[in-house]
Amino acid sequence: MSNTSFFDEQKEQSLIKARIVEKYFWAWAKVIIPTAKKFDPRISYIDLYR
Repeated sequence: MSNTSFFDEQKEQSLIKARIVEKYFWAWAKVIIPTAKKFDPRISYIDLYR
């Protein structure tokens, strides 16, 4: 069964999580980037929650 409207509207918990990630991503990145540059200049953020 395919739900084509799944991504049309964010639920409240998704909005809250997006705000948290937005607020803390750069603080996390500033810690991770110096170490990551030693191996590969790219970093990734993967969100497995839907």
